[in-house]
Amino acid sequence: MLTHGYRMEPARQAAHRPWSLADSWPCVSFHAADWVTSTSQANAGPYHVLLAFSVIKWIHLEHGDAGLCTFFAKCSSSLESGGYLVIELQTWSSYEKAVRPNTAPHFGRNFKSLTYRPETSFDELLANVGLDRCVTSESLPRRINVYRKG
Repeated sequence: MLTHGYRMEPARQAAHRPWSLADSWPCVSFHAADWVTSTSQANAGPYHVLLAFSVIKWIHLEHGDAGLCTFFAKCSSSLESGGYLVIELQTWSSYEKAVRPNTAPHFGRNFKSLTYRPETSFDELLANVGLDRCVTSESLPRRINVYRKG
């Protein structure tokens, strides 16, 4: 079920072709959940690819270091072997900017207790759960890392 966004279905190919992407549609499904606290098996996977764009900082500020580790472990356990986790890493300075009086008050408390940093700790945390970095792109405003489950 598509719950967020939209999708464009590919045009059906001519009948003389033996295989069509449209014949195996849908190829993509979207799920929205807080994996740190969710115990639902509906989002358990296995998945080929998981995308985490602009969410790692918020997970980290909301749930602290332990919650970030839980999120990474659930991502790993939800990926099939050879699957990919694609994450957009926010800088530590963006964490600092996110802790403001008009945001959740616990962000400030949690921020002071964080020991893991996106620039130094995340590769090791992800390797500990079986995800190894295979590609990094810095062509966009924020760095994108791709991790592969071995």
